[in-house]
Amino acid sequence: MTWQVPAALALGAALGYGGGRLAPRWIVEKPMRSWEPYVLSAINGGLMALLAMAHPLDAYFWQHLIFISVLTTASLVDLHDRIIPNELVLFGLAAGGALLLLAPYPDKTWLQALIGAGAGFGFMLVLALIAPAGMGLGDVKLAAVIGLFLGFPWVGMGLVLAFLSGGLLSAVLLIARVVGRKNHIPFGPWLALGAILTILYGARIWSWYWTY
Repeated sequence: MTWQVPAALALGAALGYGGGRLAPRWIVEKPMRSWEPYVLSAINGGLMALLAMAHPLDAYFWQHLIFISVLTTASLVDLHDRIIPNELVLFGLAAGGALLLLAPYPDKTWLQALIGAGAGFGFMLVLALIAPAGMGLGDVKLAAVIGLFLGFPWVGMGLVLAFLSGGLLSAVLLIARVVGRKNHIPFGPWLALGAILTILYGARIWSWYWTY
């Protein structure tokens, strides 16, 4: 694993920078700053290095390389314009299907991937119908991509972690009066965070939960 981690960091950084350069095509309301692609590059590279430490360029790594890059780019766009681009969603779904063929791993079957996609999409759609002001259709579609890559039952952990982390930050921001009750906090980045934590530490979290 001496060379895999630096290689993963470089590859992730390149994909992150590419995502940062691609993001302005979807951003209208709040133009990106010149330094943001470099920050996205650093974040993406760091995440790939962490992934490679546990999965040194195996099939699990290659499946989630593209997935994490889609998530970080979608988060950047959502933070700016509160949208999840349909092009990113469609690319994520297409990439997920292709990678199941090109880089399969035994812990996730086609059935688990499809059930995960349906579960993520269905759960978030119900929430969006119940509370349309708090959940956008972009979040619903992104949840389908997350479910496809995480598969069933791991999509459940990803969503739980997303709501826990997003709810905790929202509470802190409200208490600190950084935002008001009528302010809308984009949920896409929290969906991304929940999915990424599941990719990197899902097995450990599951073990810890049942231990304590």
